[in-house]
Amino acid sequence: MKYLLCCLVLACRLGSASAETITLGAEDDWAPYSSAVQRSARGFAVDVIREAFAAVGVTVNFEVLPYARCLDDTRRGRLVGCFDAVPNAMIGGSFLWHQHPLFTTHMNVYALGDSPESGLTVRHLEGKTVGVERGYEYGDEFDLNTKIVRRIVDKNVQGFRMLLARRIQYMAAEERIAKALFIKEAAEFGGKFKLVGTVATPGLFIAFSKTGPDGAKYLAQFNRGYTIIRDSGRYKAIEAIWF
Repeated sequence: MKYLLCCLVLACRLGSASAETITLGAEDDWAPYSSAVQRSARGFAVDVIREAFAAVGVTVNFEVLPYARCLDDTRRGRLVGCFDAVPNAMIGGSFLWHQHPLFTTHMNVYALGDSPESGLTVRHLEGKTVGVERGYEYGDEFDLNTKIVRRIVDKNVQGFRMLLARRIQYMAAEERIAKALFIKEAAEFGGKFKLVGTVATPGLFIAFSKTGPDGAKYLAQFNRGYTIIRDSGRYKAIEAIWF
């Protein structure tokens, strides 16, 4: 009887601790970090965020949507936050940002596999046609350079198809996302592209709403929860599952 009572007390505590629920926007085209799988958010960043908030008693619902809309809805205060975002000069002042990045990555530039080029920087891309995904950040140096001719696509796969058809000279994409896409579309893309440069190595974050009433509150809670899962080794365990 005493054991049963203890279990009931613990269950009540856990239930009350996780009663708080929020909705975050999750981008739909950034596997393996965040993407739509059967209309649900799935990815490394999704798991990290879910567990960081769970560590402080907050349950997260993820609304999967295109990145540009995700950011806009967060800017308007409809969503508490949106990920994965880079706090660069273009959007940094529009949102609230947590202390440490979810992860750090390489924003690369790809050419056709027979290209003799390598080691390209932003300066080498001036006057060239580069595919970019709508609303994404590729580092201040790239994003603010008006001499680069950008061709905007809604999905990375569209940009690489344009590159394959020689309608653009390069495609910009995050390293692991490009690798995952090349595997997924191996029949079409296998061996067709070459990494020819890196334009930035940014940290990726949740962009928390400045206009919504709860952005600052949940930013603080995420900072606490993220510290907990990093110190406990849980972050590394999630990383090992995905990478």
